[in-house]
Amino acid sequence: MIIQRPSAPFYIQFELTSSCNQSCFFCYNEMGGRSNSELSLNEIKSILDQLHAIGVYSINFNGGEPLIRKDFFEIAHYAHSLGFDLHLNSNATLIGENEAIEIAKYFPSVCVSVLSSNPEKHDKLTGYVGSYNRVSRGIDNLLKQNVKVEINVCTFTDNYRELYEIAKSFASEGLHVFCVTRYILNNPKEQSRLLGQQETIEVLDSLERIANDFKTYKEVKLPGPVPYCELSAEYVEKLRYWNTPCQVGYGVCRISPIGVVTPCPLSDEVMGDLRENSFENIWNSDGWEKFSNCIHVTKACIECEELNSCRGGCLGYDDALKKACLTPDTRKWRK
Repeated sequence: MIIQRPSAPFYIQFELTSSCNQSCFFCYNEMGGRSNSELSLNEIKSILDQLHAIGVYSINFNGGEPLIRKDFFEIAHYAHSLGFDLHLNSNATLIGENEAIEIAKYFPSVCVSVLSSNPEKHDKLTGYVGSYNRVSRGIDNLLKQNVKVEINVCTFTDNYRELYEIAKSFASEGLHVFCVTRYILNNPKEQSRLLGQQETIEVLDSLERIANDFKTYKEVKLPGPVPYCELSAEYVEKLRYWNTPCQVGYGVCRISPIGVVTPCPLSDEVMGDLRENSFENIWNSDGWEKFSNCIHVTKACIECEELNSCRGGCLGYDDALKKACLTPDTRKWRK
């Protein structure tokens, strides 16, 4: 299968900082204070100019926690003035009434992470006492400004059975998306938290219940796709319905806080450095060919009749397991 790469990615994940006021165990970015090597305001504006010139449509600002940057709203204002479709990932703990008013000027929606329906457990998982209450307040402040909110639950063995209760806790007008992502291994010591086949099946069943029972959610989705061959044949149709096929290398890419371009936020494969080259030159460099030719997936995937729909699942998920010297438990990796 050959995928025709567009002249620009549809969607950029732009990480503005690696700094965060929480310390979630599953975060793929290094925690800590803001590095002196992070992009300056002027560098970010220059990159935004380049993205606009090449025809990028949508940008999602994330981090770390983007609102930690004191110049965040200046960045948002500049990006908005260029006409981008803007979105924001935030833990919402820093979104007071004034911040929500400013966010509403630039962002039609904000994606907020929630880890448990139990405040104490949520706080423990984020490493921040009081975070659940602050998240809830942040969400309320956004809704008052008519900003749509997307709930994202990073799902692992500790919380996958809470998905329905989390969805129930937050279901209301304005909460327009309920999103579930599987935990991607970022520390070999945490492998017991990875979902197995049966847990993944239960997640799919929960998504169906949530979609049926809470109609205020206009969309319920599983953006970290699961390869069809990971589950038994009876669940392939469910996966086909819930999966969002991976667009790594042709529809999406990531810009890190220091200006490094990678195929996706979960990849550490450096495609170029925006301090040394233009985005257009990086996007048109030879290193991306493997994605359009689909040689970044396994031989079994290339030969599979479901490749066009499945796309091999989440490649970042597999890569994380392989880095920990683990073999993904899917048929595509079995010899």
